[in-house]
Amino acid sequence: MTINLKVKQEKRKGLSINDIQDGFFILRNDDVWIVKMDVTNRNKIHLIDLETFHVKTVSTKNELKSLFENWNRIKILSPKQVNLNIGFQWKE
Repeated sequence: MTINLKVKQEKRKGLSINDIQDGFFILRNDDVWIVKMDVTNRNKIHLIDLETFHVKTVSTKNELKSLFENWNRIKILSPKQVNLNIGFQWKE
């Protein structure tokens, strides 16, 4: 599977953990997660790893912040800032 994520534009200041909303992306080096806010409980945040499609759920933004070791190395991007293409290759 090929994942191609291109950043169209980065905001000068960048987004902070308080800006995170449904559909945002979290980047750490080559690792990418999609943020999915829980519709039944807005405090729960689901992170979908685009490499493995594993889902990690956290209860608060503070728990999200502690999930990543060094928050200074994390980029938060809105859906308008990225172009995402996922390609699947089926083999028999």
